[in-house]
Amino acid sequence: MSRAEQAPARRARQHAVSTYIAHGLAESTRRGYAADLRHFRAWGGRIPASAELVASYLVAHAKVLKVSTLTRRLAAIASAHTLLGRDSPTRSPLIRATLRGIRRVHGSAQKQAKPLTPQLLQAMLRHRRGDCPLRLSRDRALLLVGFAGGFRRSELAQITPRDLTFSRNGVSITIWHSKTDAAGKGRVVALPSGASDLCPVRALRDWLARLSSLCPAADDGALFRRIDRYGQLGGPLGAAATGPILQKRLALSGRPSAGFSAHSLRAGLVTSAALAGVPVWSIQRQTGHRSETMVHRYIRDLTPFQANAFGAIARTTK
Repeated sequence: MSRAEQAPARRARQHAVSTYIAHGLAESTRRGYAADLRHFRAWGGRIPASAELVASYLVAHAKVLKVSTLTRRLAAIASAHTLLGRDSPTRSPLIRATLRGIRRVHGSAQKQAKPLTPQLLQAMLRHRRGDCPLRLSRDRALLLVGFAGGFRRSELAQITPRDLTFSRNGVSITIWHSKTDAAGKGRVVALPSGASDLCPVRALRDWLARLSSLCPAADDGALFRRIDRYGQLGGPLGAAATGPILQKRLALSGRPSAGFSAHSLRAGLVTSAALAGVPVWSIQRQTGHRSETMVHRYIRDLTPFQANAFGAIARTTK
C-alpha cells in the first residue's frame, strides 16, 4: 500500500481514537471543557499550545479568575492535547510553578454553596396559600429526593420512573451516569421511608400518582417535568432548573436565598449526616464521592464543638 493510500486509514484510526477518548468524559465535563477552550482561544490561545503561551494565559487571568477556574481551564487544555495525541504543556514545570505562585499570592479559597438543613427544608416545603398543587408536589419530590440522596443536579435530571424500585423499606434509585462514573457502571442509592414530612418516599409516590394521571406514558420519560405558569405539565426539567426552584421555595418561605444553589442539597445531606455521626464510608455510599477528602470538603458550617472527637468520648465516659 502506498503512502498516499495509507493516509486515509491513518486518519480514520486517529479519528476513532479521538472519539473514544472524548466519550471517556461525562457529557457535562465535555461541555465545560468546550466552554473553557473557547475562553482560551478568545484570549489568543491555540491548540496545540506551548508552555509559555499557557503560562501567559494564567498570568493574564490570575487576578480575575479563581484558582479553581484556572485549574479547570488547564484540564480542558490538557484534554484537547490528548485528543490530538500531543504532549500537554500543562504538565510542564513552568505551568506548575506559575499556578503554585498564583495560589500563594491570590489564595485558592472556593465559593461554596450554603448547606440546607432539615429544618430549612421543612420550612421551604410547607403548603402556602396560592400554591399550585402540581408544582408543590413536584418541588417536594425533587428537593427531598435531592437532599436524601445527596444527588447532583445532573443526576436528578436523568432519573426516570423506571429507575425507581419501591419496597417496604423505601425506594432504590438507579443512577446510570454521573460526573464520577463516565463509564456508565451505574450505582443504586437507597432512600429509606420516614415518618416525618421529610419522607422522600411519600413525596415520590404523591408526585408519581399526579404524573401518571396526566401523562399515561410517564414511565418512558423524565421523572421531573416542567410546569408552566398555568400549572400545565411540560417536558423534562433540565439540570439547571433545580437551583432556581430551590431559591424560589426559600423566598416563598421568607428566607434569604443568597448563597444557596442546587449544590446546597448535596452539601446539606453530607453536613447533616456528619453532625449525626454517620461514618464517612456511609456518606460516600450515598453520594458517590470517590474520596474521603471530597466528603470533608462538603462538611460545612459546623462549629469546632459540633461532632467533636473528644466530645463523643466524654459523653460516654462516666
